[in-house]
Amino acid sequence: MENLSAKQKMVNIFKKYGYYVILGFLALSLIITLIIVAVNDNNKSNVEPTSTQVTPFMPVLNATLYKDYYGDELTYNATLKQWETHNGIDLQVASGSSVYSILDGVVKDVYSNVLEGTVVVVEHDNGYTSCYGSLDGEVNVDVGDNVSRGDELGKVSSSATAEYDAGAHLHFAMFDNDNKKIDPAAYLNISDNK
Repeated sequence: MENLSAKQKMVNIFKKYGYYVILGFLALSLIITLIIVAVNDNNKSNVEPTSTQVTPFMPVLNATLYKDYYGDELTYNATLKQWETHNGIDLQVASGSSVYSILDGVVKDVYSNVLEGTVVVVEHDNGYTSCYGSLDGEVNVDVGDNVSRGDELGKVSSSATAEYDAGAHLHFAMFDNDNKKIDPAAYLNISDNK
């Protein structure tokens, strides 16, 4: 047999067992990546809230979740007798119950129409917009007013004739900074109290 150089021996070993080395290297890389991701996720969950993180105030107190958010699916509207999406949640409370701003913001709009009743729209510093519908016609705010978290905006009524079967309730909707509807129950962490 011929005498192979050390370099040639290494090339032959790599040709024969090289894929094991590559597989081992890839497995080691995957394990290191998973460890780094796990450590970063653990560090994120241990982050203390900063002073800019504020828990939203509930828009009404002692309410029952009457109807969920159905942004991408149809739900039956018993009043209008039709299937439709539902861009907010309906919170049933006694007529005349106070309605509160969930966060600091500026009143962007106050309007009334037959289907929604009286509505107050508040734009918040974080880019979210909250809408409070089926209010009594006399509200406590005007367009341009600054409101703080927990300020009373108005009173609950049954002015939203599109949801008359719900009785006195707050129709509460939220939109993100791209004006896309979002599920307010998830944002406010509301649970069904029925």
